[in-house]
Amino acid sequence: MIGLELVLAGHLLLTKVSANPEPVPALPPALGRDAPSQCPPAAAPQIDVHWRSEPVKYDMTKNYASLGARQIDTANPYGTHVSVDVGGLMSGKVNYKSGIEVTGIRYVANRSICLWINKISVDIVIDPTIYIASENPKGTCKFVAILEHESKHVAADRRVVQDHINNIRQAAFTSASKVGIVGPKPDEDAEMYKEKMSSYVEAALKKAVDAMYADRAQRQKLLDSKEEYDRVQSKCPK
Repeated sequence: MIGLELVLAGHLLLTKVSANPEPVPALPPALGRDAPSQCPPAAAPQIDVHWRSEPVKYDMTKNYASLGARQIDTANPYGTHVSVDVGGLMSGKVNYKSGIEVTGIRYVANRSICLWINKISVDIVIDPTIYIASENPKGTCKFVAILEHESKHVAADRRVVQDHINNIRQAAFTSASKVGIVGPKPDEDAEMYKEKMSSYVEAALKKAVDAMYADRAQRQKLLDSKEEYDRVQSKCPK
């Protein structure tokens, strides 16, 4: 059984991310040069998309009643009219954070700017906890059977992120390419265009991440089938 706790934290950053941020310098001026009719070419943006899984944490302090009272995102495979003891569950947080860095050049001659996306970063972190009811001491048949089942939920989370990470990376690359170089634009409109550029990329990333979350929910649901529950129960006959 799984208790899904999706944490979606999309942080839109128009400047470089750092642990101790310093004041952001203004766009570099192009002194002594007239503003061009077209912006100069820019290097392709740096795309950093990474994921990791924290070590699994284990909690054997909750009893059946406590686990049964927790909100879960998978349906009872036996139907709502059948009561089942919740012997274990996996609480899996999938944290998503993104950063988008927009840079450019300012032409002082006629107060115009050229802007482009310099860097896109995405970090996805899986933070799983497996709960096993305290009525099932470590080493018992039920403990081992429940642990095996809940570990499948952890593996499913890791697999779904692995399967979607390239789609998220491609979404970052494609959206940045479509944004391209923006300008020349009036200098006073710089923040507005930065926001539009970043919002476009963030929407593309969110679409790809939402697809991952939807796939995750479906895969986790399949793990909590009646057949799987029956299999776990049959390993430890009463």
